Amino acid sequence: MPGPAFQIGDSVSLHPIEEEDHEFIQYGRNHPDVRVPLTDTTIKTVEDVAEMLEDEDYHFLICTEGEEGDPEPVGVVAFGWVSAPGERGNLMYWVAPEHQGNGYVTEGTELFLDYAFGECGFHKVDARVLVPNEPSWKALEKLGFEREGRRRDDAILDGEYVDAYSYGLLADEWLDN
Repeated sequence: MPGPAFQIGDSVSLHPIEEEDHEFIQYGRNHPDVRVPLTDTTIKTVEDVAEMLEDEDYHFLICTEGEEGDPEPVGVVAFGWVSAPGERGNLMYWVAPEHQGNGYVTEGTELFLDYAFGECGFHKVDARVLVPNEPSWKALEKLGFEREGRRRDDAILDGEYVDAYSYGLLADEWLDN
């Protein structure tokens, strides 16, 4: 069960990841509808997930309210890497396939950006998204990210090289909204 919520929105909340959440993360990261857009070709074990999260300070579960009122994990929002605390973080998010299309990525990322910019003092958040992954880059644009470039033949998707867009959002752009 996820840890206590630290950011609460209208339909989702953000929770720290607990050891018992590793199976859900393994399921999501291994599902082709999540793994392929993340360009992660390595299948993860629960132990791999635990190791991946061992030293990560900025990985959180996106949860909805479950049947019993308990938080039900639907996805993850995180910094895949941080250049230095308070400087720049690289945004990564995913929602389990059965929960996609409900706006959970957008709302969960809003909560995450409030935390990253407002509480942690990050200056910039950037993101990379495959050009064919239109729902993902549209979510970034809806959140106010600026497309900063196009990386040619950046990843392999279904056996073919595809381009990726680079996006960026500055703290003052987010905090002034």
